[in-house]
Amino acid sequence: MTSVRNFSSEAGFWSFIIGFIFIQIGFVVREVGAVRLGDTKRILLRHVFNLILSGVVYCLIGYAFAFSDGGTADKFIGMKLDFSDEILAYKYILLQCIFASMTASIVSGAVAERCKFIAHFVYTVFITGLIHPVVRHWTLYNRGWLYNGDKYSTLDYARIGFHDDVGSGAVHVMGGIAALMGAMMIGPRTGRFDPTLKKDFTERCYSTRIAFLGGLVMAIGLLTIISESPLLFVINYQGDLDADSTIYVFTSGSFAGFCLLLLINCDNRYFGTGRSALNAINGGLTGMIAVSTGYDNYSTHVAIAVGVISIIVYTAYSLLLTRLCIDDPLDVVAVHFGGGSLGLIAVAFFHETYGIFYAWNLQSAYILGWQCVGLMAIIVWTAVISGLMFGVLRLFGILRVCDEAQEKVAEFAKPAHKIKEITKENQKTVVFTVEASPENTCQKDMYLANASVGDLQL
Repeated sequence: MTSVRNFSSEAGFWSFIIGFIFIQIGFVVREVGAVRLGDTKRILLRHVFNLILSGVVYCLIGYAFAFSDGGTADKFIGMKLDFSDEILAYKYILLQCIFASMTASIVSGAVAERCKFIAHFVYTVFITGLIHPVVRHWTLYNRGWLYNGDKYSTLDYARIGFHDDVGSGAVHVMGGIAALMGAMMIGPRTGRFDPTLKKDFTERCYSTRIAFLGGLVMAIGLLTIISESPLLFVINYQGDLDADSTIYVFTSGSFAGFCLLLLINCDNRYFGTGRSALNAINGGLTGMIAVSTGYDNYSTHVAIAVGVISIIVYTAYSLLLTRLCIDDPLDVVAVHFGGGSLGLIAVAFFHETYGIFYAWNLQSAYILGWQCVGLMAIIVWTAVISGLMFGVLRLFGILRVCDEAQEKVAEFAKPAHKIKEITKENQKTVVFTVEASPENTCQKDMYLANASVGDLQL
């Protein structure tokens, strides 16, 4: 078994835990704000359940698959659990549980509003207990086939392998592909791609402000987790990690969000002005994820370049899913898979030591090859296993909430008051009748307003 990490400091450990708390709160708040009000209780229950279940499953079987000796299959999967230092090992398991629960939370956003609770139970077990741990074994275990790579005679038998210090592949690419398979198998929300209901779906978000706040909290947590991950997880970490490296993550995310906001304001044919804030924060998250793979070996201008490229990737994936009628309410596929896959490939080009744009030699070509092989391996493994899992759930009818139940949620989620009639009696007094839901009782209120009737919003 790989030796557990000697944690650099207690401060690093606890800052990582705090970052996880922020990112989990961000997941919940972002999802609550981006879907209908009637689904709020289910979202809260589901995320608490996911956190508990993923911890139990990962401790029982996931950690063994990810970080133990697999015997003849050691390059692909672990088979036994053996702690050389129990205190450090339990700390390490706790930190790895965080990543496992994040992958399940990513999938939750793609199937929001229409997934049965039993299906959440099943996919959480499979993702945290099998799919994610196996990818972790490949990419982080010191004898995993991707991490270990191969030696090449043309390079004086230098060893070249897969580079993923933070988890762009094991967390974001894997979570994004699982989310894509879930969204494809479960189908869109009732009426999502009905042209007559298009306006309703673009304006059904419970609160854009709440969703934006959730994305902002998630960005803070992501920044903290990325800054501490190499020191806590990477075996024999050799990078130069300092405060400037963390600033590069912030820089990439900031430029991505800012540029995407400018793009949306220039052309609203696809996003609409009411959704620009959500797309801006999603673009920022994509930029942070994309730069995280090699941020400890990037410069400022490279971080900016990766951030700008990330908005192109995010926009392309978001529009493609919409054109293919794949319903992803939170754009988690575009954010996590788009950002993670870009990060894995970008490090082969922009790494200051062996990147193609800097070294331009055979070693950099081999590194690009290994990054592409690792990316494709993660995609194929996740797509096959999660596709079979969601397919079986759909076959037995335990994946999707029935359309009638979705309509009941929609009925419950109607605004508390709906304006029925507005009359203007003078310039300062407006009398209007409202229908209170669900009692359907009418009442008359007198409002003094200096603004015109058109400025009133309820």
